[in-house]
Amino acid sequence: IGELLKAQIVSNTRLLGKSGKTCHWELSARPSLFAGTKEGTQAQIAEDLEYSVGGSVRGYVVKVDSEWVWITVSRNMMARLFILDSSCEPTELNDLQKRYSVGQAVEARILSVDKAKKLLRLTLRQSLFAYNQVFNHQSCEDGEENKLSDVNGTECIFQGDIVGGRIKKVMPAVGGLLVQIGQHLHGKVHYTELADMWILHPLSGYQEGQFVKCKVLEISRSSGGPVHVDLSLRASLLAHESNIPPAPMDSCNKRFEKFDDLQPDMEVQGYVKNVTAKGCFLMLSRVIDARILLSNLSDGFVVNPAAEFPIGKLVCGKVLSVDASSKRVDVTLRTDTSTKKSIIDVTVFNKLHVGDVISGQIRRIEPYGLFITILPTNVVGLCHISEFSDDHVDNIDTYYKAGDKVVAKILKVDEDKQRVSLGMKKSYLGGDRDITNGKTVHDEEAVGGKTPNGHPPVDLLENGYTVILETAQTRASVLPLQVSLDDSGALENDEALSRTVANVVDVVSKKNDKRMKKKAKEEREMEIAASEKRYLEKDTPKTVDEFEKLVRSSPNSSFVWIKYMAFMLSLADVHKAREIAERALRTINIRDEGEKLNVWIAYFNLENEYGNPPEESVKKTFQRALQYCDPKKLHLALLGMYERTAQPKLANELLEKMVKKFKNSCKVWIHYVQCLLKQQNDGVQSIVNRALLSLPRNKHIKFITQTAILEFKCGLPDRGRSLFEGVLREYPKRIDLWSVYLDQEIRLGDSEVIRSLFERATSLNLPPKRMKTLFKKYLEYEMAHGDDERIEHVKRKALEA
Repeated sequence: IGELLKAQIVSNTRLLGKSGKTCHWELSARPSLFAGTKEGTQAQIAEDLEYSVGGSVRGYVVKVDSEWVWITVSRNMMARLFILDSSCEPTELNDLQKRYSVGQAVEARILSVDKAKKLLRLTLRQSLFAYNQVFNHQSCEDGEENKLSDVNGTECIFQGDIVGGRIKKVMPAVGGLLVQIGQHLHGKVHYTELADMWILHPLSGYQEGQFVKCKVLEISRSSGGPVHVDLSLRASLLAHESNIPPAPMDSCNKRFEKFDDLQPDMEVQGYVKNVTAKGCFLMLSRVIDARILLSNLSDGFVVNPAAEFPIGKLVCGKVLSVDASSKRVDVTLRTDTSTKKSIIDVTVFNKLHVGDVISGQIRRIEPYGLFITILPTNVVGLCHISEFSDDHVDNIDTYYKAGDKVVAKILKVDEDKQRVSLGMKKSYLGGDRDITNGKTVHDEEAVGGKTPNGHPPVDLLENGYTVILETAQTRASVLPLQVSLDDSGALENDEALSRTVANVVDVVSKKNDKRMKKKAKEEREMEIAASEKRYLEKDTPKTVDEFEKLVRSSPNSSFVWIKYMAFMLSLADVHKAREIAERALRTINIRDEGEKLNVWIAYFNLENEYGNPPEESVKKTFQRALQYCDPKKLHLALLGMYERTAQPKLANELLEKMVKKFKNSCKVWIHYVQCLLKQQNDGVQSIVNRALLSLPRNKHIKFITQTAILEFKCGLPDRGRSLFEGVLREYPKRIDLWSVYLDQEIRLGDSEVIRSLFERATSLNLPPKRMKTLFKKYLEYEMAHGDDERIEHVKRKALEA
């Protein structure tokens, strides 16, 4: 201050101050200005405003913050440099404050010019391209910055570029990473592109906000939609940038980009992407998924595929077949390549016919049915729960356990898929089954040694195996106390019990007549629907024209529209799949609310898998669906999708909104409790208290009962007992509550607790007609798990009551 300085006036501005008009002079001390004339000086100053995209400019740093470096390039123009445009090295991006200091000279290329704001956007990248090739101009928050009078351009990220990025979001399960590589541009790192080697938990070590070095693998642009950028963090792809020779890759560690690169018997590795009832899907690379059928998951029998092959598990297998035209790859994890077993199974299937009655052993029990091994062969058939009994059955576990011998009738034989459908209804077998001890009661003295069909029992002794056809005799309906008439030697002298049995048979038979008629009608409708579905699956269209013809013939069938969407996704045409979903929503009749809801659910799953970003895409689609569908059903459908795709955070957020919006819905509160129990959350009791305050009084018993059942299955049985005991203190005569309580204790299997609870229940002072239900259940339990003394004890107590 105080030093004499020679300068030249470049402009003056008159300002209105307190004392009147004053002049504000702008000076320049640049030596080049002193050498020219006045006209030359004005021309040189005017050049300060002439900047073009792609040109080089120099300036001085005036400010550095977390994302931008602010630079002054002239007295009339400022510039800014985005952090991700300054370097691709994570260490340099982390040390932005150290790399640039105020007053430092910087040279960079112009990315965009905004003359109205007198602002330049700079980059240290060398590649430039037209703005409308990458960004959706209207989606940028700073839209005015990119409006140019002469050139419409901005940064370009070409395929193969090495760029710096910042992790925006770590996707759950096998979602990969969402990485920001520009001010408004994000790319996705596939789960298989995180590391060169196949490792367990490749997402470990990455966190939101972390800077990474990426390679651009592919840039795809949908018409009118956002840009999809695929990135890779694999060191072998970044090696040439760092002059490091890439490590050799064997076929097991290679990422296959084309179906032609895969050959049968080739060993491959991958991560489990999804598990279904038919097997699982494997991610071999970002563009190729493989299918593993249930029979190829292991050399042995897989009891629970979802538990043994969780999503994200690394497995090694061998390619069975590759179909490039349909983009399908089949892989096996089995090491036993013997075909002897399959040859024997073919001969067995040739001897099985619809209508045959077979003897089998239960191999596995599922909520939807029984898997039965046809003795003495290796063929396993399925008896669906709808074919289990003429009466409605909620829980098969209460009737059978693995290893029990049963008799069933063959309903269908599919030799191509090697599947056998079985039925165990009394109407099929022409007899009754004693479900008390989990076995079938047969009539060993069939008239004339013939079966109910009039044919003699047959033993097939061909090709080294035997299929035994057993018979069953028609008997009376199951009695309330499960007293078998042909084993009742101890009760023959008890005339009082005989009269009771006769009365009960009459009452039960009348009730069963109405129930069986209703059941038969429902089963007929289910058979028609199943046959239509099988017909469609058998003749699945293979081209777009065939699908178009099908949707014209069945415009209100959500099943057809969803198949069409899945076909387009198999061709990797996500945009076309979205268009089909929109067509379906416009075409399906407004009265078919269920069909429209199915399409919306499929739309949710599509956006959850291919949206960008998925979370926002699903939310936008959900908000649209709320305008047309039942809100409660729609919320429950979205919740189911979040639970299936293992997104607990989003599921909990949605549940919080649901219990506020549908606070009088018992089903919503039960879903909330179930979700917390599965996550092993300690806040279950507080949710139960909130629910009891919100729900109407008439729904309290239902909520408490369902919550207690969930505690027995997923939580702590002691808490379930406390809930049951509390509600029974208020309603001690509710036989249905006692029955549910007993079922849960029987499932746990503590005989002392079960018998104690039975004694309490059968000691109630209730009318005989209501007490029969409890004594029936008690006798069933003792006949299955007790001895003769315990059975006699129950019978005596029933007579006394």
